[in-house]
Amino acid sequence: MSNQQLKPSKRVQDIQERCLELAAVTRERDFAQVIQLPLWHEPKRGTPNSFIRSALFAAIQSKDRTFVKDKILASQEGITVKFTGEQLNQEDLTVWETLVHLARKNPLGHEFSFTGYGILKTLGLPKSTDHYKTLEASINRLTACLVRIENKKYVYGGGLIHSFVIDKDTKHFKIELNRELIKLFSEDDWTGIEWQQRLELRRKPLAQALHAYFSSHSKPHPIKLTTLKALTGSRNTQPAGFKRNCRNALDALVKIGFLQSYEMNCDLVMVQRIHRALPSNQ
Repeated sequence: MSNQQLKPSKRVQDIQERCLELAAVTRERDFAQVIQLPLWHEPKRGTPNSFIRSALFAAIQSKDRTFVKDKILASQEGITVKFTGEQLNQEDLTVWETLVHLARKNPLGHEFSFTGYGILKTLGLPKSTDHYKTLEASINRLTACLVRIENKKYVYGGGLIHSFVIDKDTKHFKIELNRELIKLFSEDDWTGIEWQQRLELRRKPLAQALHAYFSSHSKPHPIKLTTLKALTGSRNTQPAGFKRNCRNALDALVKIGFLQSYEMNCDLVMVQRIHRALPSNQ
């Protein structure tokens, strides 16, 4: 067989080249589509309901983290969460909410940058080496984990941060969020959490978890203590102990003006939220 016979015809070459051109144009067009998060008000922090109606960000101390693989986490009906990685807690949720808030005006899938000091300031933390290390450790966990979240419309799989770069000299951060995160913010599948209230609950992980959970329900239905224990990822093995901790957490929610009142009737918790209208300029 001659070399001439082995070569594709000119027509075939033209078709192959055209196909490659069309594929390149399609990729560029798809990436050029602007995918942007909802623009919630400044006092809020937009958070997917699948995050705060499940044990994805547990109400535990940092020292109590464990590594898990393909673990199905407790979640509200209609949501399924499977997790692999170092366990995330409420501190990690606060960091994630901060990064997404700072990035919300940028298209998803594009890098955005800011200073470490800017992140700490938004978190309400002073500039210090320890806080920088804690921030980096949280970003590591959010990037390294693998989550599979299924809601009523979509299944999302991936990390909670796509990638990051840190300039060690300037402490500048470059973060990229996965474009597909937008699927977790569809329609009514996300909640704007009152940021200042969340900061007031710092170092009270159960109170933060309950604040987030009840924020995602305009008129919360009565819920069992055992269900709250599962959804918050609490490690308290004693029902009486969790009930006591839950009461303390609910007292904290009343104190910051989030709850008007609450009742505990045996194993049932009933809460009454306070709703405040945003100022017209926010």
